[in-house]
Amino acid sequence: MDGTVEKPKSLEGVMEFRRQETLLKAGALQNAIFNSANFSSIATDEKGVIQIFNVGAERMLGYAASDVVNQVTPADISDPRELIARAAALSMELDTPITPGFEALVFKASRGIEDIYELTYIRKDGSRFPAVVSVTA
Repeated sequence: MDGTVEKPKSLEGVMEFRRQETLLKAGALQNAIFNSANFSSIATDEKGVIQIFNVGAERMLGYAASDVVNQVTPADISDPRELIARAAALSMELDTPITPGFEALVFKASRGIEDIYELTYIRKDGSRFPAVVSVTA
């Protein structure tokens, strides 16, 4: 094979070719966004342990992905006083006890409620990084 792509001859083949092409383009766009140094993207598993820490998060917070992936939660790199205050405010707002820590960061989103808020991360060097956080479940 010389590396050229043969165009499909049937309608089904054309449709499949277009579907694959669309998926490749979408994947490339998603990859470009995810690898942007201008946006921080941090994703966790259901227990809150960081599973994805993109280039933007590395640049903004000073941690290498290998420092945090499978090791810490976003709460571990957040201002603990803000976590306590957020848990208290949410507990009053929602009339249910909410524990400071990861639960305070994801409580609303885990119940399908849009949640965008300000949070201060603690960088690897100990300095503070104010962020606007959007949490989805």
